[in-house]
Amino acid sequence: MIGPGLFGLVLLALTSLQYDFMLEIGWRPLADPAGAWPSGLALGPYGPVQVANFVVSGLLLALFAVGLHLGVTDGRGPQHGTSLLMGAGISMALMGFETDPIQRVGPRSLHGTIHDTAFVLFVFTFLAALVVLWRRFEGDPLWRTHARYTLATCILAMLLLLLPGVAFYLFIATLLAWIEVSAIRLWHLPQASMVGPAR
Repeated sequence: MIGPGLFGLVLLALTSLQYDFMLEIGWRPLADPAGAWPSGLALGPYGPVQVANFVVSGLLLALFAVGLHLGVTDGRGPQHGTSLLMGAGISMALMGFETDPIQRVGPRSLHGTIHDTAFVLFVFTFLAALVVLWRRFEGDPLWRTHARYTLATCILAMLLLLLPGVAFYLFIATLLAWIEVSAIRLWHLPQASMVGPAR
């Protein structure tokens, strides 16, 4: 439950503190934010904070995937959704390798290549996890209502990813919101399971 809020707050703080720096390296906050944000935050004067943000948030996402695996017990759909979500967490942690500047001289660095590859893997594994988890949730009485929200999140995230400009911010916010809502539901699951049979 701490991961999405922590990641978002650090992004907001670093964007504010390094706003001028981000503009200098080619960030276009409205026209093309994804070109340098949020990865470019790791290149600024407070860059190590963003590196830690990627690593810590990625590990928390992987840990959440383990908890979700233990929390969804009755689903009859595919069971590898949480594995894909864990892959997304590991990919996010690997984004801690600094990206290359947009305006650079010479070939891409190894750490820049790892970062870019990790971002692509993060997007694909997260979206794939949502599809598989949607089917899994449908088969679990405790998660059935969450299945529709998971499917809607997946569809919305894919649409936002295809749109230009500020839609990229909404794409990130949509994924963070799903993690937060799902984590809160998982946190309350023991109470729900105890109350359920009495109804």
